[in-house]
Amino acid sequence: MKTVLLLLLPFVLIALAYILFTKTSTMSKPQLDIIELSPYAIFLVGAVISWKFNRSREFFILIILTLCLASISYLPESVGKTVQIADIYSIICLVIPINIAIFSFFKERGFLSLWGIIRIGFILSQVLLAYWITGSGQRKCLDLVNKDLLPVNLHSLTPISQASILAFLAALVILIIRQFSNRSSQDISFIGVLFALFYVLHSHNSPVLYAIFFGVSGIILMTSIIQDSYSMAFSDELTGLPSRRALKQDMMKLGMNYVIAMLDIDHFKKFNDTHGHDTGDEVLKLVASTIKDVTGGGKSFRYGGEEFTILFPGKSINEALPHLEELREKISKRAFTLRGKGRSKKNSKSRSKRSKSSKQLYITVSIGVSQKSEKYKTPDTVMKSADTALYRAKKKGRNCVSK
Repeated sequence: MKTVLLLLLPFVLIALAYILFTKTSTMSKPQLDIIELSPYAIFLVGAVISWKFNRSREFFILIILTLCLASISYLPESVGKTVQIADIYSIICLVIPINIAIFSFFKERGFLSLWGIIRIGFILSQVLLAYWITGSGQRKCLDLVNKDLLPVNLHSLTPISQASILAFLAALVILIIRQFSNRSSQDISFIGVLFALFYVLHSHNSPVLYAIFFGVSGIILMTSIIQDSYSMAFSDELTGLPSRRALKQDMMKLGMNYVIAMLDIDHFKKFNDTHGHDTGDEVLKLVASTIKDVTGGGKSFRYGGEEFTILFPGKSINEALPHLEELREKISKRAFTLRGKGRSKKNSKSRSKRSKSSKQLYITVSIGVSQKSEKYKTPDTVMKSADTALYRAKKKGRNCVSK
């Protein structure tokens, strides 16, 4: 559900922006003036948020959107007839998808660092190039931008040039591939911005439409920053499970009846010392992927280190125990493949060679469980009781559930 909402949110915002545009025909002139100025306020707020959360990609894309919107809205009026709005439009149609595609590859390296200065220089060079092309009457360059590259006449369908359409498609394909390989709300937001700006450039008929859809593009970028910041604060980066901070919040929401289970990977320190921390991280991810699917209405969290916590709201200990036993057994039967040092993931020649350079290990866990009672009345005391039960499980020989 969270993934679906993440995918749909930019497009829901775009749909709301379109609904707002349909209402502008009944608005007064002062209201329309406010709408036309609102994107710049949105861009400013977005830039401040980007700076605060060290999100340079969104920051620089917001600068590009600001320059594009200001150019098409005010530049022809400010410099007179020497600059044609059609020329600015052609350049913007090409600049937007190219910059979104390029900046999506950049890593977060700060704003005032060497890399940040290089990116600022990259944007300024585009501004100077665009000014030179439009101001000096370089018709050959402008004609090249608008030249048909494919033997298809699209002028009756859209005013956007074929080169710009191809740039939008290339940027879209890049972002979709990146999203499949590395799921990120940032790439989803860039895709949403591409759709919003392609629509407004395709329509190309109203300053209010430009303001609304450029503004919603800024909002989409801000929501991405907020989503990622929330994920960083409440999700464990290694395992993807909710973090200890999320656990504390959910413990405050527990009702009258609940069960808390503490889970610990057996002999994890010895395993870590023997096979290395990288292999230990892979074990944690393997166990977490199994715990995540715990049945019985349980919700799993990474407590810290090799410890995990599972909450069962509205359950008794007798109701939770079968699901914990099932989970323990599932983990113990799931093999972990330990690769040999000489094994290459890409260049293995045969299955026999792979089997020689790797071996399978089986991970077990110990689980302690407790429920709210007259003796343990608060979530903290129930958790401490579950932790004590966990130590009993270890003393019993591990790979068991104790209450």
